[in-house]
Amino acid sequence: MNALTQAKQAISLAFIRALPDHTLPDWDAGLTGDIGLDSVQIMNLVMEIEDELDVSVPVESLADVQTLNQLAVQVSQLLSTES
Repeated sequence: MNALTQAKQAISLAFIRALPDHTLPDWDAGLTGDIGLDSVQIMNLVMEIEDELDVSVPVESLADVQTLNQLAVQVSQLLSTES
């Protein structure tokens, strides 16, 4: 399984766990604008991803992340550098 696929699977699971009141959105929807997540919800999502993949996502890498697809790319890059 490639790193991007692994990241997307982990994000899907993490989204369901961290945000049970939301349905998994379009991967290109804006996390704050379209989906309406606040910073605490986004950090909860990231912590679930970290637990799922046993990685540490640097907060500064999230600065330009606006969508789940962008988050998946960031996480897949982390997975690629750790393997």
